[in-house]
Amino acid sequence: MYGAPAGSDGRSPAAPPTSFSPGIHGKGLDGKANSAPSTWPSIDQLIAAVPVRPYAFEAPKSFAGPAGGNGVQYGILEYAGSIPKPHASGEAKFSVLKGVLTDNEAAQLLSMCSQTLSEEIGSGRARDLDSVDGRPRFAVDIAEFGVLSSKCAPDVRPLVETALLPLVRQKYDCPTASLSSAYFRRFVPEERRFVPPHYEHGSFAVLVIALQEPTSYTGGFFVQGSGKAFMDRRFIQLSRGDICLFQYDLCHGVDVQEGSQLELVLHFKDSPQAVADGTFPWYWSLAKENHSAGLYGHALSLAVQNRFSAKEFLDKACEQDHVEALCTAAEWCWEPPTESGLQESSASAVALWRRAAELGHCRSRSRYGGLLMQGVPGRLAQDLWEGKRLLRLAFEQDDPDAAFHLGHALLQDGDRDGATKLLAACAKGHPRACFQVAEMYREGQFQFPKDVQQSIRYTKWAAHQGDAQALSNLGHMLINGMGVVKDEAKAVRLFRHAAKLGAAEGMLNYGLALLRGSGGVKVDYQEALEWAQKSAALGHGLAHQQLSMFFNAAKHPNPPARCVPSSMEELRSLGVRELRDLLRLEGIDFSDCVEKSDLIARAALHLPGVAEPWDAAPEHTVLLEPKKLSKEDIMRQRAQAAASKPSGQGYGTAPVDTVDKGANEPAVKLSEASGGPAQEKEQMPTAKQEGEPLPDVFELVD
Repeated sequence: MYGAPAGSDGRSPAAPPTSFSPGIHGKGLDGKANSAPSTWPSIDQLIAAVPVRPYAFEAPKSFAGPAGGNGVQYGILEYAGSIPKPHASGEAKFSVLKGVLTDNEAAQLLSMCSQTLSEEIGSGRARDLDSVDGRPRFAVDIAEFGVLSSKCAPDVRPLVETALLPLVRQKYDCPTASLSSAYFRRFVPEERRFVPPHYEHGSFAVLVIALQEPTSYTGGFFVQGSGKAFMDRRFIQLSRGDICLFQYDLCHGVDVQEGSQLELVLHFKDSPQAVADGTFPWYWSLAKENHSAGLYGHALSLAVQNRFSAKEFLDKACEQDHVEALCTAAEWCWEPPTESGLQESSASAVALWRRAAELGHCRSRSRYGGLLMQGVPGRLAQDLWEGKRLLRLAFEQDDPDAAFHLGHALLQDGDRDGATKLLAACAKGHPRACFQVAEMYREGQFQFPKDVQQSIRYTKWAAHQGDAQALSNLGHMLINGMGVVKDEAKAVRLFRHAAKLGAAEGMLNYGLALLRGSGGVKVDYQEALEWAQKSAALGHGLAHQQLSMFFNAAKHPNPPARCVPSSMEELRSLGVRELRDLLRLEGIDFSDCVEKSDLIARAALHLPGVAEPWDAAPEHTVLLEPKKLSKEDIMRQRAQAAASKPSGQGYGTAPVDTVDKGANEPAVKLSEASGGPAQEKEQMPTAKQEGEPLPDVFELVD
């Protein structure tokens, strides 16, 4: 039995407003007509309402490039642009260089990097947290500390040494500039979609290479000249082979609203020594002039070296109301960095956040507002009114965290406008918002139509970004076949990941899998007991109830492990029936396997030593359960088949092609695939009917 979703109060909403139509022209998010009334705009509608204003460049000028370099060879045109610095005086300059890479060079880079990144993400890697927003980067490093990776060096090194590095040195008159790091990242559906506006404080220069045409996505790389997100945000249209070049003082970000974007980003420092030390020496000249941005940058450079004098320069920048410095100082006061020697001071942190919020700093408004909504015993008193006010201001500045916290709070108060805020956060890929919206679709709360497919989609999206509860819920759906094809092996892997990330439901579910050997996992009573105890320690009620079962099992020795193939040669020696039996015992779905080679390839993914797949990634699809026809649909098909049969032909011999392909087209396709009439297919018994109660194990997050 399902409980209320996380973040809802379970109260029945009042009569809904009628200002929004469900989905697009009466359709849901998947384009299908909704049978139940809905009042919320779809994500497509929310995205369509967001303006995408391109930056208007003036006439280009020719960029000669280094003597004998690729600038003359490629005939580069330079578009120069500038935009005001948010919360500061002056303008930040940037340049767009057209056609630096040929189509062949861009295609070669795209093929190599995208294949490498897809393999990394599909196996659960490439998930390092981004320092900008603390979420997975979904990027693969091409170079670190100036050293190119061995896999990418043959293709990237000639391009960097002959074209890109000379270009940076000439553009910024810095002959000692050196490559610091480089990475390839992607923005695809059901993954990361948004990088908040930020500065690259640790890079003297940044170079973004576009590897696609701008028609393949909407939005993309943008620059921002103030704290007003939609008023002063301008998108840079980059074609394949174009380069955007800028320095540390440009406020920029990424917002991919539709489609997929893939790009290569290179960071440069002003000297090889700075690359080796990881410092930012270019700020020192500004710091000596008591420039607020220079003081803040130099403080960050000293912090990298764990030098205590960083706080001195940070305080000087705060005295000049530098908003980034105020926010960083507040974080250091609230939670001092390790080995910094700083003392915790809640009062100082609150004062600094409040000052930065007054100056319009988005991240400070979101962070401080979120803390006020929750309250911290002994450190910060709860203030719902002030917290909502700050979150609304941050939401207007397009902050996904503020959208989630504000939507969560509004729904708790019975204000159904919170659902719109959650959908806006979902459009940015916020994991907790995706999880909560998935629960609303599953339960049909707050005028959301009950839609299992949409619930699975958002649960998988949240799980891919590392949400522990979403991982456990996705595993629960897979192990019970709730709208998807049952796959115990995937479910157990998801339970394991959820347990390691601290979800109480994941711990209990993984313990049950170890207890029973579900999904091919080796039975281990002792480890199962440990996970059940951890779940009970976190307050999970069912774990408390079933502890006695785990204790009784732990009194007995573990049963012997099954003998399974350990190499490709052993798999090839098995017959088709043996391969199917092996996959069935391991809990691996093989419904889409047609030939023996398909069965071998599926079993080879689970050989010892093979990297474990990250099942929530877009590379691994979840097979949806085919729709079951109702009794009325079956009777309608029979009547249509009887009416369309030729004279003298029996009912049971009516060809499938004579069935009317109207509202029952899915059933016709099902019968064609099975080789028999649709009505006979529907009369076959199924393993699990819709009305059958779910088992009381493998719990779903309430």
